[in-house]
Amino acid sequence: MKKNGTYRILSVLLAAVLVLGLVLIPGAGLTAEAKKKSKKKTSSKTTTTATTTAKTPTYQVSIPAALISGDQVTLTVTASTAPATDDGIYHIFAQDCYESGAAGTEVAQLPAAAGTQTTNVALGLNSASSMLYKKFVVLGSVGGKMTQLSNCEYISNPEAAASASPARLDTNGKKGLLLDSGLINRMDILSDVGVDQVTYNLNLGDLLSDSSQGWYTYNYNGKTYQFAKAVVDQFGIWIVPPLNKKGISVTIILLNNLKSNTTLIHPQAMDGTVANYYAFNTANAAGAETIEAIGAFLGEKFNGKNGWGQVDNWIIGNEVNARQEWGYINAAVGEDYAVKAYADAVRLFYNGIKSKDATANVYVGVDHEWSRSDGYPDPSIHYGAQSFLTKLNSYVASEGNFNWGVATHPYNAPLYSSWTINPGIVKPNLAKYVTDDQSSVYITMYNIDVLTDFLCQKAYLQSDGQVRSVLCSELGYTSLPSHGYASDESIQAAALAYGYWQAMNNQYIDGFFNREVDHATEINEISEGQPDNLATGILNMDATPKQAYTVYKNIDDPNQQAAILQQAAASFGVADLTPYIHVR
Repeated sequence: MKKNGTYRILSVLLAAVLVLGLVLIPGAGLTAEAKKKSKKKTSSKTTTTATTTAKTPTYQVSIPAALISGDQVTLTVTASTAPATDDGIYHIFAQDCYESGAAGTEVAQLPAAAGTQTTNVALGLNSASSMLYKKFVVLGSVGGKMTQLSNCEYISNPEAAASASPARLDTNGKKGLLLDSGLINRMDILSDVGVDQVTYNLNLGDLLSDSSQGWYTYNYNGKTYQFAKAVVDQFGIWIVPPLNKKGISVTIILLNNLKSNTTLIHPQAMDGTVANYYAFNTANAAGAETIEAIGAFLGEKFNGKNGWGQVDNWIIGNEVNARQEWGYINAAVGEDYAVKAYADAVRLFYNGIKSKDATANVYVGVDHEWSRSDGYPDPSIHYGAQSFLTKLNSYVASEGNFNWGVATHPYNAPLYSSWTINPGIVKPNLAKYVTDDQSSVYITMYNIDVLTDFLCQKAYLQSDGQVRSVLCSELGYTSLPSHGYASDESIQAAALAYGYWQAMNNQYIDGFFNREVDHATEINEISEGQPDNLATGILNMDATPKQAYTVYKNIDDPNQQAAILQQAAASFGVADLTPYIHVR
């Protein structure tokens, strides 16, 4: 959560814009069967307003696939015409993510010929010669110099190496909470609310630095790593297994905080700037190999087969497009460099996790600042999520598509307002900031379909043709008046009911996570001379329930659902929520 962009606009009111042509839903009831997550569908939508970059060949030779098959990696090499080389040979090199050009190690050769050829390279799983994280490239000797002839291609099916393929636990529903560290032992709250999923943060700086309880030794790819027992035991004893026993799916957010061990901090982030979290180090062997080892270690530890519980989802970073605070890297490197560094980190984590747990999902983490308009967001501070995802998708597609998902934080805009849809407070000069199209500056639960429509574009689909999974992994609405915006518990409850109902009517959203409890810092923090009053939990600080707690608990009950949604509509001053639900 951060306060910027339209959050700076504290003297005027903002509400979602009414957009013509919305798809309506009949009635308010939802059966118990419909509560279950629907199977992903191949998108039939066409969205043309967003800029997309598809994978297109830029070299005479192409490596369209690098796939694990048993203990081998099968490489496919194609060329429409044979390139002219000194020796008539394709030299296939394996490179690390930070290498380019003629760097790396030669692992195979093929005749420099037109047509399609295949060759196998030993996978070498969990050895110093492992190919799991390598990108493959065809080089040729041209004029006595090794020259790049093809695109680079990573292995895109690391799950083929996994020994575990556990049944996922997130099939019961989308209702989630951000589990509060002070209420870890209050499983009764989660059961009472009927929570299906939770998220929890894991600080990787602590995993590498906290020596308070000793270390777990992990031998991986010919090297030995140490991971903090204090961190691992917290998750493997006190958090994940008890949740799993309740049938609750767990999502872990991997955060790159600065501690004594700085291996994971990108060199371009080590300039002394203080931030909450930092860009991942994919610039050298020490950083990349540590990411690989962590991914494999966590994927193996929490694949449900080793007594430490099962983690279904892993989110890599937090609001990483918010460069200054949440994924710091020096602004001078530019957005392209920052996105490529992050894309490499996500891929390394993905291959490591999926090689140990075939059914785990891996997500990129972005905030709700979507497109740029009137200086929002300021590119010297934040990158727009739309631009960030466009570039990330382009990099990934050019080097081997893999099934990353999107974890977004669709807070309201401005953050201080819980009035998400009431047309009576629309201000024309602010309406442009939350619109139901790809030019919207912000994505909230009012227009969350902007994100899922964006991902429905052909260029953004997974390699299997399905739409990428979306998690609304952090949000909340304040129950207190804030910076001139009226609110109370009934308005907060109405906003929560509306947001959840939007998620339930969007098949591409697989989880909706509201804050569990209020935090004193967010309530008492001073902005522009007054407290922020951001009381966004369904529980007060003393863990007593608010109206939002009761609404969230009962909204899936078919006997109470219609009344809850009708009360939410009344709280917003409208007759019915149906026109504001964007079915997808």
